[in-house]
Amino acid sequence: MNIGMRLPSFESDEKILEQGAEISRRLNQLRMEKFPPDAAKTLRSFSMAEVAHYLGVSQNNLKRLHLEGKGPLPEQIPSGRRSYTAQQMLELRHFLDQHGRTEVKKYVPHRKSGDKLQVVAVVNFKGGSGKTTTAAHLAQHLALTGHRVLAIDLDPQASLSALHGFQPELDNNLSLYEAIRYDDERRSI
Repeated sequence: MNIGMRLPSFESDEKILEQGAEISRRLNQLRMEKFPPDAAKTLRSFSMAEVAHYLGVSQNNLKRLHLEGKGPLPEQIPSGRRSYTAQQMLELRHFLDQHGRTEVKKYVPHRKSGDKLQVVAVVNFKGGSGKTTTAAHLAQHLALTGHRVLAIDLDPQASLSALHGFQPELDNNLSLYEAIRYDDERRSI
């Protein structure tokens, strides 16, 4: 076979390009409808049972604090159910640390002097193995249990960023790529 020989042009080439352009246009239209550039992702409120679980206290303890007027005021629906925002959970942690009955239990996790920063990496060389989902759920759980979390998304698809409300294609923000690239376009982190 002659390497320099051109492959024949197919009649469907133009049709494939047109269909590809139409698919891209529709995907962008759907993205703009579902995730407009000015959209902001919000976090739901947490039930008293969930808050008690994440704080490591009983629901009765939380109810008693509320009835005594201590700590943040939860949202209460007509049926009497109480819910807290993530910010209120953090306030409750600090309140319990300051006014808790025991010095042994700490509600806000702290590193002790000399403790090293913990790094957790979710890695697998196979695609579709659940790395992003695992990293997102782990980061969210650690944050809800009071730990300070920094999640770094190095995937070009930016799925972890998108799960947390960032839209790289629409936000026009610089990414970590600009800090780690190897050319004259590199920017300081």
